[in-house]
Amino acid sequence: MRRMALRLLSIKELPVAILLCSVCLYFSIYAPKFADPSGLMDVARQYSCHALLAVCLTLVIASGGIDISVGSVVGLCAVVLASLLSKTKADMASACAISVGVGILCGAFNGAAISRLGLQPVVVTLSMMATARGLAYVVAGPGVSTISLPASAHRLVTLGYESNLPVVIVITCAAAAYAVLSRSSFGRYVIAIGGNEQAARLSGIDVGRVKLVLYAVAGAGAGLGGILTTAMMSTATTDTGLGYEFEVITAVLMGGTSILGGEATVLGSVLGIAMAAALNRGFGLMGINDLWRMMCLGLLLISAVAMEKVRRSVLSSLESWRQIVFSDVR
Repeated sequence: MRRMALRLLSIKELPVAILLCSVCLYFSIYAPKFADPSGLMDVARQYSCHALLAVCLTLVIASGGIDISVGSVVGLCAVVLASLLSKTKADMASACAISVGVGILCGAFNGAAISRLGLQPVVVTLSMMATARGLAYVVAGPGVSTISLPASAHRLVTLGYESNLPVVIVITCAAAAYAVLSRSSFGRYVIAIGGNEQAARLSGIDVGRVKLVLYAVAGAGAGLGGILTTAMMSTATTDTGLGYEFEVITAVLMGGTSILGGEATVLGSVLGIAMAAALNRGFGLMGINDLWRMMCLGLLLISAVAMEKVRRSVLSSLESWRQIVFSDVR
């Protein structure tokens, strides 16, 4: 029993998993049709962009950084995509590639300013947050807030709204991020930088290059998220992605990734997004105002952090007890 307890408590995602199961159980009882498979798949598609951003930000936060510009970059990439498809003769593949490229450029700018100029991540990404949102208005044009996709983009809308492709993309990206963090030397570099950047630099790790790659990946995730959001909505608005950064960062921290860096869990971040999606669906079915959902998400974050602290304390106590017992036996 003690060995099983140690194994259970060693799971980083345990707090968020318990909270998610509790929330789903509550809504299954009190919200009609909450567990309907088609409805759950719809909300999974709806939150595919959030999940992509959460996976990318898990890597960034693991390195001790932060990116609060991802929501605005999503909006910019969405507007770029819709503008190319509706105002030019660009084909769908080229428009999607350019949209992702814009996201990569935004992320690379963040990474370069942080790694090469030594600026604080919050300052740089806050600046990009305002810049990307402003550029979205410029690209859309004066007085334009919504750009509808043309009929030629019907296939993109079908893939985004009616197929399971967004969920497949999220699963693939999450699996790749997990493999990078747990199986590759680059993942070890990320964790080392988050744990102690100076020690990582002295050990020969190119900290600047790693950070540049991480923020570029976050930008690519925002670009891809902009494509998925535009496809599902059939339109792009200048306020697309507004507030995404709050939900995504909350989900990442709720999942067990340390805000100080050096510790990360991709699965926990995905479970955190699933928590936000469950609250959105449950409150929607119960007719509860969306403001309550944001408040509950904040409270659940505090609960998850408190449960994580208890988990670590109990695990440390059990480990100490086991060492004492084994030393006495010897």
